Amino acid sequence: MKFFRFDAGTAKPVTHGGSDFTVQPFVRSGGRFQTALMTLGENGVIAYHEASVPQVMIVLSGSGTVCNEEKRYHPVREGSAVFWDRGEWHETRSEKGMTALVIEGEGLKESDILL
Repeated sequence: MKFFRFDAGTAKPVTHGGSDFTVQPFVRSGGRFQTALMTLGENGVIAYHEASVPQVMIVLSGSGTVCNEEKRYHPVREGSAVFWDRGEWHETRSEKGMTALVIEGEGLKESDILL
């Protein structure tokens, strides 16, 4: 058995492009996919950007809003997930804070999500 830390002390701050969140890379599998914990504090934002690969964001705690190219914001909260395809522009915001697990990879398809 081996234990790993992924608390706030091991996360990396991201502030470029107007972003304000922390990221903790979590698992990577031979280039097929990677996962990371994203933590948005109060008034946190993952700034508007293009998805380089298909990705799903699973909200583990807290709440926020997400948008796509239409810039229409939709609420997300603990227990919800959002899928973005490659090339889709999007943004994530949180007024009160949110933690999410992001899974991304070349072969990921919306139909892979079993929810």
